Parts: sequence; structure tokens; C-alpha cells
Amino acid sequence: MTEIRTLIDEIKSNRMRLPEMQRAYIWKSTQVRDLLDSLYRKYPTGTILRWETTQKVPTRAFAVSQDETKYESYYLLLDGQQRLTSLKALLCGETVTVRGRKRAIDIYFNLDHPDKLENTKVATDDDNETEFDEESDIKLTSDEIENRNRIKELNRRAFVVENPLVKNQNNWISVAGVFSGKITHNEIIERVGDIKTNENKQRLAKYLDRFNALKNIENYDFPVKTLPVDMSYEEVTEIFVRVNSAGTKLKGSDLALAQITAKWPTVETNEGTNDGALVKLDKEVEYCESHGWNISIGIIVRTLVAIITSQSKFRVVQSLTKEDLENAWPKAKKALEHTLDELKNTFGLETDAVLSSPYFIVALAFLYHTKNNVLTDGEAKIIKKWFIIANAKGRYSRGSSETILDQDLSAIKNNNLQGLLENLKMQFGRLDFQTTDFENKNTASGIFKTMFIVMRHYGALDWGTQQVISMNNVANRNKIEFHHIFPQDILKGKYEKDEINDIANQTFIVKRTNVLIKNEKPALYLSEILKEKGDENFKKHCIPTNTDLWNIDKYPEFIVKRRQLLTDMMNNYLKEFD
Repeated sequence: MTEIRTLIDEIKSNRMRLPEMQRAYIWKSTQVRDLLDSLYRKYPTGTILRWETTQKVPTRAFAVSQDETKYESYYLLLDGQQRLTSLKALLCGETVTVRGRKRAIDIYFNLDHPDKLENTKVATDDDNETEFDEESDIKLTSDEIENRNRIKELNRRAFVVENPLVKNQNNWISVAGVFSGKITHNEIIERVGDIKTNENKQRLAKYLDRFNALKNIENYDFPVKTLPVDMSYEEVTEIFVRVNSAGTKLKGSDLALAQITAKWPTVETNEGTNDGALVKLDKEVEYCESHGWNISIGIIVRTLVAIITSQSKFRVVQSLTKEDLENAWPKAKKALEHTLDELKNTFGLETDAVLSSPYFIVALAFLYHTKNNVLTDGEAKIIKKWFIIANAKGRYSRGSSETILDQDLSAIKNNNLQGLLENLKMQFGRLDFQTTDFENKNTASGIFKTMFIVMRHYGALDWGTQQVISMNNVANRNKIEFHHIFPQDILKGKYEKDEINDIANQTFIVKRTNVLIKNEKPALYLSEILKEKGDENFKKHCIPTNTDLWNIDKYPEFIVKRRQLLTDMMNNYLKEFD
């Protein structure tokens, strides 16, 4: 057993390091929150696995700062990186940068929390997951009643992700602030106020007890298993894979990456550094990001495996050699980058955000690789048609997505591109769109994302600025937002939430236009736009131009009509590839 503070000091002093085989820090803010809650309540939080070694082996940097102290003997952290990285940041009084957030976040602690445990949502780690952290996305509104109700709901928790509603509440304190020493016992006393009354004395006693219990997290004992010095790096890699295969901590891509990294490590020589697989993959992720594509290292690994083996499953990685990987890497890199260019210039995508699954990148990269990056006109039409249908209907967003991907890779390998469409028809029963495809769908659905692609193809403009709708606008006021054509507030109480948020009630306009419209009734603001701009842009947004349908009592009829217009738009687009 080892105290958290000791483990944190080992990371800080560089006595604890990360092997190159480890994935990057990928925790979400809610996972950091739930770890603190478990430690605070003294719940079991897993074992730390490390290897003590004097060998010079490839390492990667922690996502938190470390000293540059050199040790003859040091530890390589094999299991526990996500937990210890989070704790090193917060217990050193720092905020932490988490997955899905550009800005670092803090966790806040409720001195007035109920004694009863509040159930938490289980955080997942899925390639196809939409990034959304409930608490850190909370915004102050102008509705005081709504704010009070939300605060009441948050006060049921002991820990929440930093958000504007709790930051100025006396019973909420910053965890980073506590461990940095900025929040002390004296501040807790000040927050309580007059302690002459029995009620405030009791509240102060409770607050100080809980403050001390929070501080005591650093004394929590983690079970630590240390592998002996005499083990080889190959043995340690095998243990790493076996340990993480036994649970659900790592995805298949993480385990495959560990095996690939062990086979093809970074090597220090007298002439310099020979980059291994991980360095090359990390550089490719950064390169794609610099060109506007947020492609995970797991998708790049899967593309590499597909190009070597003509299938996508990672179970074959253990049989691959270093030579296999080194020879395939330039081909995979070339195919991946060509795919991103095609998605942008030929398919009309500006960003990966409109992909219903990142697996499309794997399939298309394999296609362009097999075709040496050149398609005939006929082949290009088949692929465009396949992509629009597959993306809209969620080809890879359902169960057994690896198996489905392998079906498509097999068709491509056998030069049977028509087979891609046959696979779709077998999965969905038809290749056209019907109004039912738009029912019971949300903004994370493939068909909503494909709506954007097709509207952009037809030149849909923002209603106010007349800018082409684009996800790459730089100015904040020009960012694309999902606009409720019938504003939510005017439909509340008349329709259910799912009816209000129907994707047939939403379109794409820029932020400043959305702000100007606010909660205007559509019969008013749509009429003004129609008068000033004409109906051409409404048609590109599939907005019914029958003004009677813009009245609140006609909302259900509006939805039915717009679904039909959206369906017609999608089917007309498909006809371009016949």
C-alpha cells in the first residue's frame, strides 16, 4: 500500500515515468470527478501496477509537469496513468486538461453535500461517442428560477465539474484551490459568517470536518504491485497487454498500439533518435489536427492494420513483424492524408464532426490505397452515393461495427465497389430516403450530420449574413449553431421535449443571426426574412414557404412538411450519382 501523496511525488520528481506503449491521457472531466468522489468516500479505486527498472527503455511524457531529475532506478507506470495524472494535477493545485475540452477544468466540492451517495453516470470510452460533459456545459441563463432549480440539482452531489452556477456559491469550493493552499480553514469560517448562533456553529463544524476529509484524500492508500527489476521489457509488455485485456480499461486500439510500440520502439543511437511507431503516429495525429481533422490515434492504427492485413480487427497484430509495420507505414500515411483531402474537396466535408463514424476514414483509406489514389468517374460516383447513404443511416454506428467494416473492406479488396451498395441494402433494406428516416433522431445522428453536408452542397446560406454555412468560420459570432426554427421557449408546455427538438425543427445558421432571432415567433421573423431575402434560401434549408405553416398551432403540420422536403433533397442529391 502506498499513499497517493507518495505516488504523486514520484511523478513530480520523475521517479515514475510512462512507457512508450502507454496511451495518452484521455479521461473526461466526469471521470476525474467520480474518482475524487470515490477517494473521498474511501471506496476501492483499483490497483497501481508498475515496473522497477534500471534499463533504458522508450518512454513518453506525462500530461502533467515533471522535474528532470535522473534516477538510476525508476518506475514505469503500467496501470493507473489516468488516475494518477488526474490526481497529480489537482493535488498539486493545478487544473487539468481533459478529453473533449480545450480549456483546463477544475472540480468543485460541495461542503453541504447530502450524506447519501448520488448515483453517477458511467463514463464510456467509445470511438463513436459524442463528447459532452453535462456539468461543464452548464451555462447561466437569464431565468432565475431555472438557475435556482439547476443549483438545487447540483447540490445533491459532493463533486461537480467546474461551472458558472457553483463557482460563486458559498458551499462550493475549488479542489485545486484547496490543495494549492488558496482555500484555507479561515476562508471556510468566513463563508459561514456569524458563528454565534448554534445553527452556524453546527454548519461550521460540518464544513471543517468535510474540508479536512477532502484534504485527507492525499493520504489514501493505493494497493501497488511492483514488477521486479530482473524482468525484460518484452515480458513487461506482455503483462501490460494481458492485464488490460482482462478488463475494459483499454480499447482494442490501445492494446494493439502497445504491441506495435513494443515491436517498433523509438531507439536512441550515437547518431541520434530513430522514431518508433508511437512517435510517428503522434506526429500524424498532430499533422491532421493542423489541417482541421481531429483523427484519433486508434483510427490511424486501425488504418495501418487494414492496409497490412485487408481486415480491421486487431487480433492479428501480435503476428505482425517490425518489418511489416515499417513497410506499411508510408502507404498508410499516404492513403490517410489522401482520404482527408478527398473528404474535403470531393465529398464536401469541412471537418470530421459530420462523420457518423470515424470508421469511414479506415474504409476510404483502404479504398484509395488499393486504387493507388485514383478512381474512375464511375467508381467515384458509386463511392459518393455509398458514403452519403452509409453516413446518414449510420453504417458503422450500430452493433458489430468491426464486422460491418470488414464486410466493406472485403468488397474493396475484391474490387467489387457495387458490393458496398449491396451491403447497405442488406443492412437497411433500401438505398433511398423516406420521411421515417428523420423520425426520432437527434442532432448526434448520422442523418442530421448528412443534412448539413447536402445543404452545404446546394449552397445554403445563413439567413442574416448571407454567408455560406460553414463549420470552419473563425469569428465566434460566425460559428454555426443548430437553430430551432420554432424556438424552444414558445413551444414549451404545448409539446413534449422530443417533439420540440425534432431535427425537422432545426437548421444551421451562424451565432449572431441566432442571437438576433431569440424567441421570435416564426410567423414574424420568417416573414421578415422572406420579404427581405426572398424564398430561394428557404428552399435550400428545406423550409416550407407556405406561411400558414409558420403559426404555432400548425407546428405538427410544419414538421411533417419539412420532413418531406428534407427527404426530397436527400433523394435528389443521390440522383446526381446515378
